[in-house]
Amino acid sequence: MKSIKNFLGGRNFVVFTLVMMLILVGTINYNLSKRSLLETSNELREYEKSMMENFKEDIAVVEEGEEIGEGVTTEDIQIVDSNKSEIEEKVAQTSANIAQELTSKENMEKTTYFVDMKLNRERQRGELMEELDRIISNPSSSEKGREEALNYKLELIKFREAEGNIENLLTTRGYDNPIVYLSENMANIVINKETLDTQDIAKISDIVMTETNLTLDKIRIMNSKR
Repeated sequence: MKSIKNFLGGRNFVVFTLVMMLILVGTINYNLSKRSLLETSNELREYEKSMMENFKEDIAVVEEGEEIGEGVTTEDIQIVDSNKSEIEEKVAQTSANIAQELTSKENMEKTTYFVDMKLNRERQRGELMEELDRIISNPSSSEKGREEALNYKLELIKFREAEGNIENLLTTRGYDNPIVYLSENMANIVINKETLDTQDIAKISDIVMTETNLTLDKIRIMNSKR
């Protein structure tokens, strides 16, 4: 019996010792983890602090009226609010002006009509393109306005290329010095000929529809002999 009690007592001692060792190991691990986290947090704070200092060095804060560059101050910069209606209105107005001058009876009676109208088309288109470029390159323009201006610019480039193609095709078909003006939903064609018969209309319309995908009701064909 005594030997059994000694064995049990020894066994309990071993179990007790193991439990104490586990507690000690857990305590040590906890303290090490806590210390590691504190060190990591300190390193993170130091990193964030250095990043903020770098940002302060790279970013120049400009106050109102302060000189930005040579002869330029913040008071000279106009904030551009490029909303859709303003851009669309400008494009529509330019298109209407070109079409109106192109179809004006007074202009069509001038001996320099064909030269004048091509110059007028390019001049007004060029001014519109410059305005769209200013909106696109202006850092104060909204992202939406910049994107809309870019889309209109690309559309104008497409119209200009199509106009050149149609004028060249018409010239090869025997129509001397034609004028083509394209907008979003309309094609204005002026042919340098005394009269136009149904065969002329058919040939001209076919070329325009092929190059633009416009329907026949969106094509306006006029003649003006000079």
